[in-house]
Amino acid sequence: MRDEKPMFIQIVEMIRDDILAEIYQEGDLIISTPQISKLLSVNPATAQRAISVLSDQGIIEKKRGIGMAVACGARAAILAEQQANFHEKVVPEFIARARKIGIGGDELLKIVKESCDD
Repeated sequence: MRDEKPMFIQIVEMIRDDILAEIYQEGDLIISTPQISKLLSVNPATAQRAISVLSDQGIIEKKRGIGMAVACGARAAILAEQQANFHEKVVPEFIARARKIGIGGDELLKIVKESCDD
């Protein structure tokens, strides 16, 4: 796993990213708590905490006797949340950083357009 975030948060983000990338579709069963624990070499309680967070967020739901599945509308909810975060946090930070290093609006638009054309 990556950075200094708590491991359960990293697991939550990993599963959310997999849903966003459509590795998991709505209704698909997700990796089980024991599988997460074994795959990532984490304590089963850590894996369970991540699953609980995803369940509390409405991203996954329990399928009685089967396991945890991606909830209906989960991908749309994650996408909407990440788009809002992008608009509210990433873009303003990006613009502030550009201004700080002397990149003006026109130049910034040119850079972004060229990056998007690749």
